[in-house]
Amino acid sequence: MLSRRKLLSAAVASSALSLGLRPTGSEAADEYPNRLIRLIVGYATGGNVDVPARLFVPELQRILGVPVIIENRPGASGITAAEAVASMAPDGYNIIWGTSASHSVSVVAMASLPFDPVKDFAPITLISEDPNVIVASEGFPAADSIEAFLAYVKSHPNTPIGTSGPATSGRFAVELMKPKLGVELTVVPYKSTGPLLTDLAGGHIPLGIMGASTAVPFIREKSIRAIAMTSLRRSSVLPDVPTLNETVSKGFDAVAWSALFAPPGTPDAIINKINAAMKEASELPAIKKWFAESGLEVPMSSPEELTSFMKADIQKWVQVAKENNLKIDVQ
Repeated sequence: MLSRRKLLSAAVASSALSLGLRPTGSEAADEYPNRLIRLIVGYATGGNVDVPARLFVPELQRILGVPVIIENRPGASGITAAEAVASMAPDGYNIIWGTSASHSVSVVAMASLPFDPVKDFAPITLISEDPNVIVASEGFPAADSIEAFLAYVKSHPNTPIGTSGPATSGRFAVELMKPKLGVELTVVPYKSTGPLLTDLAGGHIPLGIMGASTAVPFIREKSIRAIAMTSLRRSSVLPDVPTLNETVSKGFDAVAWSALFAPPGTPDAIINKINAAMKEASELPAIKKWFAESGLEVPMSSPEELTSFMKADIQKWVQVAKENNLKIDVQ
C-alpha cells in the first residue's frame, strides 16, 4: 500500500503538471518515486529472463513504496525493447532488464544497431551472470572429458553445435573457441533453448551450448551430458564440470549476463535509489535461494562498475567478430 507521503507527492506532482509546470531534475529525484514504475523485459513471459525479473518486482514495490509492473516487449534478442527504452523520458519510471544479447553481442550481431549500448543508457546495476555449458546428446561418443571432446571435434571438422539463438553469448563462445582451441564447429542457431534441448535429448544434434541455469535440470535427469563450462570458475550447481579456463585455455571466459538500465540522462540520485533497492532485494533469502539453485551468480554492482564491465565485454566480442569475419542478422 502506498504511504500517505507518496500519495501526497503524487497529488502535488499531478497538480503541477496540470498547470504546465515541470519539476527540475533535483526536485524530481527528491520526490522519486511517486507513481508506477514499469520494468521492461525484452523477452517473452515465462522465459529465463522474465522469471528472475518477476522475483524482484514485489520486493521493489515494498522497498520503493510504489507499484512496479513488468511489461514484456519481446523481439530481436531484446533489441526491440532496448531501442524503445533508449528514447523514453529520463525520469526513472521506465527501466529495462537488459542482457548480454541486447547490450553487448548486439554490437557485432547487427549491421546497424539502433542504439549505442553504453552511451544511450544510464547504467544501474549488474544483476546476474549465467555461465555457459557445452553439452552433448546421450549418444555423443566423446563427452567424458574436455580432452576427449577436443580430440573428437578436431578429427571430425564442422561437427554441428546448437545455440539458443544467432546472437547469444553461447554463439559467441563457440566463435571464441575456434581460434583459442583450434577447432572448426558448425553453428546451428535455434530460435530458443527449448527446441535445442528437444533435439539434443532426441539425438538429432550432437552438441549444444546454453546457460547453466537452463541446462542443469536436463543434465541431472541425464537427458544430456555436460562437457565443459565456458566461465572462469566452475558452477556452484555443476561443481564436477571443469572449465575451459582451468584445463585447455587459460583465461577463457564467455558468460551470459543481465543488468538494469534507465534511459540516458536519468539523474544520478534516481539511479542510486534504484540501485540500492535492487541490492537490498538481492539479499533476501528467497531471492538468494532461487539464484543459487539456478546456478546464477548475483554480483550486483555500482553503475560505474557496470559500465566498465560492459565496455570490456563488448570489446572482447568485437575482437572475436573481427578475427572470425563474423556477421550475424538477428532480425
